[in-house]
Amino acid sequence: MEKQEKEFILNKGLILGLVLLLFPITDLLYGLNMSTNSYFLIFALFWIVVYTFFIIKWSKEFASYYELFPFKDAFRTLFVISALAFAVLTVGKTLIWTVAYPDKYIEINEKRELEFMSLQKSVIDNAYKNGTFNEDKYEEQLEGYKINQNLLQSKWEVMKSEGLGTTYFLQVLVSVLFFVAIYCAILALFIRKKENFIKTN
Repeated sequence: MEKQEKEFILNKGLILGLVLLLFPITDLLYGLNMSTNSYFLIFALFWIVVYTFFIIKWSKEFASYYELFPFKDAFRTLFVISALAFAVLTVGKTLIWTVAYPDKYIEINEKRELEFMSLQKSVIDNAYKNGTFNEDKYEEQLEGYKINQNLLQSKWEVMKSEGLGTTYFLQVLVSVLFFVAIYCAILALFIRKKENFIKTN
């Protein structure tokens, strides 16, 4: 990879990482009072749209310099830009949540996960009212719900007492990159430029 190409990928990765940092900053400022619907809209749908838009835009720009841009090169470009971006995001999240506002992170995310548990309880109750669950099935579902709720509360109690740990988001990064690799492989199928074979007699 030439120096100019490396600089292009490095610059785009850093820029994308800074763009993605707007999401944890938004969470820091508004997360505690954010509704479940707003959370999914911003941190699921909108997040994916922003990430996909920039990664495809810059990869196509990179590909425009080549007549051929095979799957291997397309995937490498997508993944390296993404990996750099998520590395920047991880450093930013570590500084925001682990160093500056660890208690805030725990408070926001404990509240959020407990709300998700409440939604699960509502689904179970509605299924029982609608006749989907009989009495035994309803009791079984409630028992499972209570176990999960206790596990969740225990998890956050441990986190409150022990803290997040300096490698918390680094561990998250490892698993995230696995899914990013799969996503980039799918996108690479659309970004690549295949060679046109001309049949001669």
